Amino acid sequence: MRSVSLLVTFPRAAEAAELARVERGLEVGLHLDLVEGRPVSDPSDVPTLVGGDGRFLGLTRLFAGVGAGRVRAAEIGAEVRAQVARARALGTPALAWDSHRHAHLFPLIARVVGAVARDEGARWIRRAWPASRSWKSAALGAATAASAVFFREVPGNDRLVDLTFERPRPDAAWVGLLATLDGVTEVVTHPGPPAGDPADTIAAPRARDLALLTDPILRAGFGDDTVRWRVPPGVVR
Repeated sequence: MRSVSLLVTFPRAAEAAELARVERGLEVGLHLDLVEGRPVSDPSDVPTLVGGDGRFLGLTRLFAGVGAGRVRAAEIGAEVRAQVARARALGTPALAWDSHRHAHLFPLIARVVGAVARDEGARWIRRAWPASRSWKSAALGAATAASAVFFREVPGNDRLVDLTFERPRPDAAWVGLLATLDGVTEVVTHPGPPAGDPADTIAAPRARDLALLTDPILRAGFGDDTVRWRVPPGVVR
């Protein structure tokens, strides 16, 4: 594993950033969040992004609000900038961007994220070109195609594989074969210990993902030359 993404909208972000900084050879990107938890901005400054409780609206209500013009683009931009600033204040460069629930790929959101990414010096934005035939992969591929024009000045991956949600579930040999594909494949996992936060909605797959990532077959399949940072070390704003 070479890269992780920091979610700065949750209470333990500072602790996570500290743990990541001391892990040698680990790139720390930014996991933009517009759908869960609380904004970094004061909720009163981004009222169309939050509900009455000051929390984000959730994915469905966010997309509906953006599509209907109820969610202001300026507020999306302000919150993205606030999350970048928060990540950098915690000592991470925030040069490689992806997002919670892939919200940045929704075209009307992508237009804002792409503009802010150029202003903030992002060097990588995740795309979701499918590597499989699931309905979710197809939907994300369509969103990636529709949003491509907004990310054209920022590099990204050629395809995406999310091991946590891939069906049928891949084994280590299947994942290792990804190294034979041309271009850059971004492999997404959500590893963790078997026992976690009771509020964690994907707690069950975390131990399985961790076992898959540490399988010797996977290390042999990838080797040392095919796995790299999204943004090479030494690249700065």
